[in-house]
Amino acid sequence: MRRRLIKERVAKTKKKQDVTPYQGDEINIEEALEIFVRAKEAEGVRPRTIHAYHNHIGYLIDYFTEIKGVQKPFLDDLTSDLIREYITYQLTEKRRYEGEKGRKDKTVGLSPNTVNIRLRTLRTMCRFWYTEGLAAVNAMENVKLVRTDEQPEVPGLSDKQVQTVINSMDEKHYAEWRDKILILLLIDTGMRINEAVSLTLSDINFKDNMIVLSSERTKNRRYRDVPVSLDVIKLLLELNKESQEYFGSTEQIFLNAYGEPFNSDSFRKRLNRLKSELGMERLSPHMFRHTFARDYLLNGGDLFTLQKILDHADIKTTRKYIQMSKDHLRSQHKNYTPARKYLKRKPKM
Repeated sequence: MRRRLIKERVAKTKKKQDVTPYQGDEINIEEALEIFVRAKEAEGVRPRTIHAYHNHIGYLIDYFTEIKGVQKPFLDDLTSDLIREYITYQLTEKRRYEGEKGRKDKTVGLSPNTVNIRLRTLRTMCRFWYTEGLAAVNAMENVKLVRTDEQPEVPGLSDKQVQTVINSMDEKHYAEWRDKILILLLIDTGMRINEAVSLTLSDINFKDNMIVLSSERTKNRRYRDVPVSLDVIKLLLELNKESQEYFGSTEQIFLNAYGEPFNSDSFRKRLNRLKSELGMERLSPHMFRHTFARDYLLNGGDLFTLQKILDHADIKTTRKYIQMSKDHLRSQHKNYTPARKYLKRKPKM
């Protein structure tokens, strides 16, 4: 009787008459995920996002099997109470990077931001399963995201740090020379790392000193032109020429030691090793983007042009990107404080 009432309630809430009948006790979560993924693929969602969907639900299924002892969880098993228990587990018991090779950090408890990323994915899926008639209720409807303190954006690097990183590269080694040129490209253009590593000769407008990024390659699916310095273009051409001598004809700028396209994950790992060697606390590709944004403004660039270069839909995002160090703040204050003109004036007698 209870099942029939739930079916009737779900049916009454549907605006369409041809929705799939409720089957939460018949469809397991893995099957429900595949239905969701097929719908998103039809909408043109990118493969990287699809990969994230699988990962995020994989963590939930692991919780069902390893913690709750449910080997094949169904949609009916996904309730608001269980999701809240899952949130608490991630925040207090889950070990970071558990099961990942090469990761030494086994801190207990994931960050609220990491948990919220997974919850946003689950919220989208639960809404889809409910509206499609696959689930009797939207299990995430009344579940709130984890409250977080405001976190500073990823900081940029100081001039000294950038110089230290660049000087550590031995240009006699192909991989280190390639990394050095990639870093200079990131600092010169503020490009995202995935945009930079996929760069080809055809993307460079030599006449106008611009890099042309098609909408298929950008995060926000918007075509844009990115200004690039002539000196950096020369380095890119030099790298490509040497790559062709090693590996044969190729349009790709950044290659690995086997002549295959270099990727962002490999670059992150190389920076992580370099960070340890140099005794730095943090070093990531995104920090070069932040360094570009900060220095662009300090050198006299305007915020609206920077927004366009960085491909931000909202200028608030661009503002958040600008993290000034204490040294920068002191320097700017020293140069531009309005009090100076009054302090220099002598009072009239």
